[in-house]
Amino acid sequence: MQSISKTTSQDVTLSLTNFKAFVGQIKSIPETDSFKEVLLSFEVKIDGNMANVWTPYEFWYNDKKRHCGVNSFQLIKENRQWKIFYIVDTRRSCN
Repeated sequence: MQSISKTTSQDVTLSLTNFKAFVGQIKSIPETDSFKEVLLSFEVKIDGNMANVWTPYEFWYNDKKRHCGVNSFQLIKENRQWKIFYIVDTRRSCN
């Protein structure tokens, strides 16, 4: 999983997180806190056994919008089932 964002000095950065680390980050959120990712829409493009899903989103933490951006999922169709093999997102301030 990769994320594209800007540093405080406005430099563009690409960060990489493996799935296990991502799940660990989610699990570390205290149970008293709330979070949700709201998908605003989606667009699916398919060519044979490959697809791309584009989903603009907002991320909310304790009822405050923290950031927004776009998720881009790359999928492959194997044995008549779609499977995600790559995820990248953008993260930016959306006040």
